Amino acid sequence: MAWLDFLKNGNELSELLIEGNNPYGAQLLKQADVDQMRDHIQPTERVLAYVLGRVVLAGRGLWLLTDQQLLVSENDTGNLVYHLALKDITEAECVKGKYGYTLRVTAAGQQRSVYGASAQLAAVFYRALGQKVRCTPVFKPTALDANDVVEVVHHFSDAALRLQPVAMVNADARALIAQLAQDAASQGWLQASEAKQVHLAEAAH
Repeated sequence: MAWLDFLKNGNELSELLIEGNNPYGAQLLKQADVDQMRDHIQPTERVLAYVLGRVVLAGRGLWLLTDQQLLVSENDTGNLVYHLALKDITEAECVKGKYGYTLRVTAAGQQRSVYGASAQLAAVFYRALGQKVRCTPVFKPTALDANDVVEVVHHFSDAALRLQPVAMVNADARALIAQLAQDAASQGWLQASEAKQVHLAEAAH
């Protein structure tokens, strides 16, 4: 499986190994991504964020976050999409690795992960996830600047528009995305105090 992955994605994997990060981790969604994910999103949902990376022994990974669920694609040649309801995710973490950021979530006793995610997309994605899910604070995260904020808002708003081309829905999503990006830049990544607040909110319910 690993050999087949290298044959299909050799250039991307080589650049990842040489550059120390995933050069494709900060791309806009491909049309194939939009076609794959669109039918898995309900009209009442709001698209918030996504990360692109690699999945061990599988290939390209795409995690798409809405306000209700996390959609996971772990193979760039298949159409299988895993649905993880946010209420079912019991643990999440984001760590800085050798090839970018690695994100992991646990749901129904199973762990899924993606590595090689870009810092700017991962930062806002993880902050959005941390508002709904028990997340571990990030250790020594990369700081975001104004250019990073602009890039993230553009990427995530583009995804929201293409996945849900309804004016009212998209306007709401863009406002949420912009606020998340500004918070990530001004307040940093998910902090221990914020993670604790999510735990307390869970306990209250």
